[in-house]
Amino acid sequence: MRQNKMDTDKMGFSEIRVIYEKEDAITEEYGLETFINWQPLYDLYIIDETISIIIELPGVEMKDITIYVGQNHMTISGIKRSAMIEKRREKQNVVFHNLEIAYGRFFRTIEFPLPVEPKYGSYRLKQGVLTIKFPVLKEYIIPIEEE
Repeated sequence: MRQNKMDTDKMGFSEIRVIYEKEDAITEEYGLETFINWQPLYDLYIIDETISIIIELPGVEMKDITIYVGQNHMTISGIKRSAMIEKRREKQNVVFHNLEIAYGRFFRTIEFPLPVEPKYGSYRLKQGVLTIKFPVLKEYIIPIEEE
């Protein structure tokens, strides 16, 4: 049950109280990762015609990450799993006293400041940091022949 719950009945919000209680019951029954969505933090910079993206993904395994890339943006999604939440789902005796770490599904779309060459991207996950690099799409002039 929520510890910071206001006395909603006195304020005329009994319907809201019911919603909170249902959410608490579902969260307790099925585990938090079903309901928590988060966005990983990232840095983006350009060095020598290369766009580099650094994404913080501590505790996320490469098998749980999906990346879609276009010339102007990329979308990263996946899931950060918690062993303790899994044990809770298996009906083991786990009592949570504090939960600050974000678990569950994540999703983030990153717009590029310049078009990139998606097929030449490089990806590296090391110590919870995903580094992605794309060469900037080069513009070139197509010669037109006159007949």
